[in-house]
Amino acid sequence: MTTCLPLRAAVATTFALALGAGALRAQSTMDSTFAVGRGARLSVQNISGRVEVRSWNRAQIRVLAEYEQARVEFDANPNQVTVRTVTRRGNSEVDYRISVPAGTAVEINGISVDTDISGVCGSLNVNTVSGDVQLSCLEGEGQIQTVSGDVTVTDARGALEINATSGEIDVRGARSSVTAHSVSGDVSLADVSGNDVDVETVSGDVQYAGRILDNGRYRLAAHSGDVTLHVTGSFNATVSVSTFSGDFASDFPIELQPGARVSREWEFRQGSGSARVRLNSFSGTINLRRGTATAPREE
Repeated sequence: MTTCLPLRAAVATTFALALGAGALRAQSTMDSTFAVGRGARLSVQNISGRVEVRSWNRAQIRVLAEYEQARVEFDANPNQVTVRTVTRRGNSEVDYRISVPAGTAVEINGISVDTDISGVCGSLNVNTVSGDVQLSCLEGEGQIQTVSGDVTVTDARGALEINATSGEIDVRGARSSVTAHSVSGDVSLADVSGNDVDVETVSGDVQYAGRILDNGRYRLAAHSGDVTLHVTGSFNATVSVSTFSGDFASDFPIELQPGARVSREWEFRQGSGSARVRLNSFSGTINLRRGTATAPREE
């Protein structure tokens, strides 16, 4: 079923003065609800504005949209609801507030869009050109990609992959594998307990605070920034450290293996050595610390 607004939906319209032009503009509010089955998916394609998604205890997807002249279209069936913004009279800004059943898989694509998803606890795919992304609770796989925007994730229990060209990444409470890459921005992971972590930034600092699980694989890398690993709990790992012009500091006693140091590279073992940890920075300081999983982000 395809629905096109403002032509084919119930629209409540209010009016407000446009402050620069002194003309009268129509501010439209659309509220539509669709019945869905178990395992339904939500797809949102927005051009400009905001997308906010929350969970509720109904087998329905409710979409509340606020806009001036843009058009909103739907494709809806019990398995998937797709929401699209269409430019109309040069205006494409829409703010969405959407309620979905818990566990709904969510996909959001946008150009200049801020995204806030909380309490849904399903899988997620977000792809934006410009805009911040906030996510609270992930139980399926999560993929987030933004060209210019900060990414904040809490309570991720599914595999998480984040790519940001210009923006900071902050992940807290992850319980699965994490891949987080930024070209220009700091990357911070705290209260993490995953066995496969890959974190990298070109221009920025990297911080990881959490457990190093036995037999896990961890890589923390920065080109022109510091790398800091705060280890909580037991530490059984073979650690490789590499830097071209930076320094290395450790709270742990280090006993180098014969032949384990070449130029500015070190390799040493802690405990059984079962996990593999690689710490790399071209020109920054590498810190290996005993610490808590709530180490604060450096501003």
